[in-house]
Amino acid sequence: MTLSRVVRSFRDYDKTAMTALLAYNNRHVATDYRFEPIRNKHIPQLMDLSRGFFEDESVTAATGSTIDNCRKAMEYVFAYTIAAHTVSDISQICYENATNKPVGFRLAHPIYRDPTNAPFAVPEPTLDQQETSLLTPLDNTMSKIWDIYPEEEVVYKGEVVYLDRKYRKAGIYQVWMEYDLDLQRIAKETGANLYASLCTARQTKGWFKKLGYQIVYTSSPYVTDASGDLKRLPQGEIHLAVADMHNQTSIDVKPFWKAAGLVN
Repeated sequence: MTLSRVVRSFRDYDKTAMTALLAYNNRHVATDYRFEPIRNKHIPQLMDLSRGFFEDESVTAATGSTIDNCRKAMEYVFAYTIAAHTVSDISQICYENATNKPVGFRLAHPIYRDPTNAPFAVPEPTLDQQETSLLTPLDNTMSKIWDIYPEEEVVYKGEVVYLDRKYRKAGIYQVWMEYDLDLQRIAKETGANLYASLCTARQTKGWFKKLGYQIVYTSSPYVTDASGDLKRLPQGEIHLAVADMHNQTSIDVKPFWKAAGLVN
C-alpha cells in the first residue's frame, strides 16, 4: 500500500489525520535517517552530541554548565537510560544514512518514587557542585509529580530529544518526539499510568500543549548556579507536562511508514 493511500484511509480521525499528514510530509526521514536503540557502544557518540546539547539548553546556560564540567552528570543520565531498557526500550540515537553520522538522541525511561523498587540496577552518580547545580532544578521540578499524583509509584519520563543544529530543519524533530511511542504498550510494560516530560525550551512547551498534555507545574524562572548566585533561565520557567497514557494518543508516524513499506 502506498503512503498516500495509508494517509487517506485515516483522514476521518483528527489526531490520526494529523499524524498521517506528518508521516507523509516527512516521509524522507524514513529513508534518509535511521533510529537505533541506545546501548553502551553508543556512549562515545552520545557524549560528543551532548556538547551541542549543553550549548543550547536553557538550564545549562543559566547554571554555566558545559559537557566538560558536567561529564559525570551526563554519563549518569545515559547509564540510567541504558539500564532501564530492559523494562521499556524506546531511547534512541539517530543516524544520517548517507554519512552514517549520529545527528541526535532521544531519551525516555521509567522513574520510581522509591528507586529501590526499580526492576533494574539504578546507577548512583557521584556529582560535584557544578553538576548538582545543573540537575537540582530539573530533579526538583520532576519530583513535584509525586506530590501532585500521590497514588503513583512509577511514571514514564520523556527525558531529552536533541538534534544537531544542522539537522533541525530536516523534519526529524516533530516526527521523533513520539516516534514508536505506543503509550498503551509502555503502560503495560512499566506499570506506569502517566507520561511526563520537563519542557525547558519554548518550542517544546508549545509542542506538548498542542499534543494535549497538561502543564501541571511551573517552576520559578530562576535557578542557582554553582557559585550560589541566582540566574534567570533564558527560555523561562520549566514546565512539567503530563499525559494519561491510557487515554492519550501519541503522534506516532511509524505505523504509517510501516504500512507503506518505508520501515520494518
